[in-house]
Amino acid sequence: MTRRQQIIEILQQNKQTAQQLANYFQTDLSEILEDLQHIEKSIKPKKLKITPAYCRKCNFMFKERSKASKPSKCPRCKSEWIEAQMFWIE
Repeated sequence: MTRRQQIIEILQQNKQTAQQLANYFQTDLSEILEDLQHIEKSIKPKKLKITPAYCRKCNFMFKERSKASKPSKCPRCKSEWIEAQMFWIE
């Protein structure tokens, strides 16, 4: 089974961040982000769902963010205390 197939199985069972997946597969975050972009296109009719990242200090939600990577800091309060996006498949 390929890594992408394993990621699909994991995301069908529960929500994960990209960093959690990178740690699980012991690979770079950039490779996981590339896999997620490919998976999003290949799993139709199912969908890759994303809970947006948010600032844990002021609760700013990064709703309009199109990148799958974690934001570096909050545009509102400049805090770096950011909770990463969560991915899952429905």
